[in-house]
Amino acid sequence: MYQLLRDRPKFILAIIVANVLLSAWSITLDSVINNDGVTYIAMAELFLEGDWETAKSYYSWPFYPLLIAGIAKALLLDASTAAYVLNTLLATSLSLAFVAVLGQLSNNNRRILLIAAVVVLLFPSITKYRSYVIRDFGYLSFYLWSLYFIFRFCTTLSKKHLIGWLTATGLACLFRFEGIVLMFVTPYFLFLFLSEGIQHRKKILAGLSVSIGVASTAVISWYLSDKYQASIQLAQEAGKDIHSVFDLFMSNINEQFGVAPGGTWAYLTSIGSKVLDVIYQLIRRMAVFYFFLGLIAYKFGMGLSTRLHKRIWLVYLLTNLFMLIGFSFTNNLVVGRYTMATALTILLLAPFAIDRVINALGSSRLIAKLGAVLLLFVLTFASADGLNVQTKKTHFLEVGRWLHNNLPEGASLFSNDRLLIHYADLGPRSNFVDQFTNKRMWSHIDKNVFYSYDYVAVSVTPNSLLESNFASSLWFKMDRGPIKVFEADNGRKVIIFSTQPQDTDTSRVKSSDD
Repeated sequence: MYQLLRDRPKFILAIIVANVLLSAWSITLDSVINNDGVTYIAMAELFLEGDWETAKSYYSWPFYPLLIAGIAKALLLDASTAAYVLNTLLATSLSLAFVAVLGQLSNNNRRILLIAAVVVLLFPSITKYRSYVIRDFGYLSFYLWSLYFIFRFCTTLSKKHLIGWLTATGLACLFRFEGIVLMFVTPYFLFLFLSEGIQHRKKILAGLSVSIGVASTAVISWYLSDKYQASIQLAQEAGKDIHSVFDLFMSNINEQFGVAPGGTWAYLTSIGSKVLDVIYQLIRRMAVFYFFLGLIAYKFGMGLSTRLHKRIWLVYLLTNLFMLIGFSFTNNLVVGRYTMATALTILLLAPFAIDRVINALGSSRLIAKLGAVLLLFVLTFASADGLNVQTKKTHFLEVGRWLHNNLPEGASLFSNDRLLIHYADLGPRSNFVDQFTNKRMWSHIDKNVFYSYDYVAVSVTPNSLLESNFASSLWFKMDRGPIKVFEADNGRKVIIFSTQPQDTDTSRVKSSDD
């Protein structure tokens, strides 16, 4: 990276400026925060207030919200703006790391570097999440930096690159659980270099391996116990003999396999379906073509010029795949963005294949030229289409302002969408008092718990019979209509009810984004 910065400072500056512009573009088009972002911003606000106890009791992975709070305080920003600044910095770091890895693999080949910059800047799955307040950019950034430093270490065997690699891997742990698993497999890499010329190498590397293995095991155990404590308690309340994370995991496995007829065949079928789901989500996240370009590059030896490079790349790839399959068993699903580390690992090889495609433009064979033009057109179209991140929830901003201005001080609010709670701006603690989901809404209506709140806001999406039923049920149970209805042209609406007897007016306004 130092060589890139020294030799091509304008190129690095262009990548930084492009990231800022792309993030600004995405945030402008999608100005409504994501659901996870509500948690991080509320925690950051609590940290800024000095209420660490409440923040940490709700969510035990505080580093990311702490960074948001730190930026907010240092730059005198509100927590939401600070979160966007942080994610822009992390997305920029990710792009630079991607280009740095390609520089290392290509010996700083100018065209490969340019292709790498264009690919990572316009990669649809990165563009999709630029406006999100999520930890993923931090994890993915340091994940790629760890790859850069280990590839550098292969060449130099320098202690500073060894330290850089371990530091980057350690920092990845602070953003996502997957970083701990990545740290857990680092002893394998350390032992790869036991035969290399480092002074006192056996003592140093063996000691590091044991220390890392013990520390990673301890942190993984703590994280899982903390994360699933509530699930263990719910299982016990339901009469299940579950007392640990391992019991919970085995119970979940038994629920998936134990009652299925067919014995071994049922097990194999279920495992196969999980693996296929992971592969499907991965291909989908890579916009199909990038996935196959990466595999073609690996098949024909593009990019990974040494056996050691191939082994490192494969271990990173397989570690990610095993984590994804594990998630699919424990959570019964794989969230699309969880595949991003795997996608970026494969994507690292795609610029080499694209370089070959560009070379085909100079071929004397017409079929090769047409194929190259078609592929480049498809990649360009996919990237351009990915820039359209227009949200369909801008009416939430108006609803939030109305709620904040019209609800009496101290009034309580429940909704089936936590974004409405966030934009009502009733204080960060209001985001933590309940689970704002359709499932909880259904339970509150069924048990009349909604009366414990002063107001209820129902978010209705197009073709959602369940959410429409919420509004109908509230209308029926309270024997009066809503006090406000906000509608948007995209078929979405927000219906606000008051549980207080005196608020019986009904009115309807058209959302300002119509």
